[in-house]
Amino acid sequence: MGDTLTGLVLAPWSPGYDDARVDYNGRFPPFRPRYIVYCEVPQDVQQAVRWAQRHRLPFRIRCGGHSYEAYSLLNDGLVIDVSRLRQITFDPHQRIAKIGAGSRLLEIYETLWNAGRVTIPGGSCPTVGIGGLTLGGGYGLISRRWGLTVDALTAVDLVDARGDLVHVSSDRYPDLFWALRGAGGNNFGVVTRFWFRTIDVDHVTIFSLRWPWAQLPNVLRTYQQWGDPVTLDFRLTPILTLPSRDLGYVAVVGQFLGPPDELLPLLAPLLAVGELDRKNIQYVSYIDAVKHFAGITGDPAHWLAQGLPQQDTFKNTSAYQMHLFPARAIEIIQATLSETPGPSCLVQLDLYGGAISTVPPTATAFFHRQARGALQYQAYWTDPEQQDSHIAWVESFRRRMRPFTEGAYVNYCDGRIRNWPAAYYGANLSRLLAVKRRWDPRNLFRFPQGLSELIHPSCQSLAFWNN
Repeated sequence: MGDTLTGLVLAPWSPGYDDARVDYNGRFPPFRPRYIVYCEVPQDVQQAVRWAQRHRLPFRIRCGGHSYEAYSLLNDGLVIDVSRLRQITFDPHQRIAKIGAGSRLLEIYETLWNAGRVTIPGGSCPTVGIGGLTLGGGYGLISRRWGLTVDALTAVDLVDARGDLVHVSSDRYPDLFWALRGAGGNNFGVVTRFWFRTIDVDHVTIFSLRWPWAQLPNVLRTYQQWGDPVTLDFRLTPILTLPSRDLGYVAVVGQFLGPPDELLPLLAPLLAVGELDRKNIQYVSYIDAVKHFAGITGDPAHWLAQGLPQQDTFKNTSAYQMHLFPARAIEIIQATLSETPGPSCLVQLDLYGGAISTVPPTATAFFHRQARGALQYQAYWTDPEQQDSHIAWVESFRRRMRPFTEGAYVNYCDGRIRNWPAAYYGANLSRLLAVKRRWDPRNLFRFPQGLSELIHPSCQSLAFWNN
């Protein structure tokens, strides 16, 4: 097999195999793939897809390795790893960035900043790969002004189910291009490169406001009234963090695409909520803001040089807030955060609206554009004995909030959501299945909670093309 690839092929006896087979979520024991292929050029991906078909071997696709449910790994199959497809170029005349599918967010932001003081909408975690982020939608701290990551996407190169490399855009294979913008990764093929429209950036204002935990009901009530997705200045993207009572505080952090003197009047309703524990407002370069929210200290080259992301042990899930929370929902949030199994339990509320909601829900595969915001229920632990209690807490939190929320974000996948097709895709599901049947009629690209799981049973076994 190695003779057909220029990338690195790891088998169970290879040096580095044990590190490469570990998921970044420590909740999962190490997997045991038959092979892991690190692809260095798109042709390596083509060879790997065709090889898997010839040998009737199931496979998964890995970019940044950040799948919450370890869907980029498997036992006794092939892992096609695209993390070495990391070429990033910027055309200053067309203002287009071409980004290899294995590129990590920090290196993208650094490269584009240095190339022309430009960026793309994206998340904050420095080691997340551009592939998974984009294909699931992609949210970040400039999204209310510039939209989701998929809203800046203009084209992709993709290896399809036949192993062919195809260029996909709104003009060429528009049905597939529609589906790739929000359906999540690994459903239709292996993307090897992305084309993005870039955004000019310079300086931004970042802020952090913190109150005593006892202020949680007041902060939440004020935040949701203040954070109206339609009327709040689109340049402002705030995030509300509500941790366990054990931590003793609640916080709003965010970024404003303008100077502090224009931000302060916008923050006035929040600043009037009780007595703040902490207020920090800084005017910094965009790239320094990126590093701040990524939690980066020291030399960024250290982060850029890392391979697999640092492992955490956690259970996260999500839902969307469609309407203002009534008093009962706020009571549930406060009560649930008062009874956590450990201190590293929280819920985060990301505000939507702005440019996100100006795109119709069916214009791309990302359906939940009319939400007020997204909730992410999170629990982290280090003691294996605490795993069951933390998982139960997260699931209970989501269940108790279900009367006040809808759906879920495909990039925050949760294997325990029963009706996940409706939760992730809403009214876009039937069209997505039609695209799946057209582009992957033999159901080659398969994984738990993939569109493959919804195709009729005769397609459920691994099939391969008869050329």
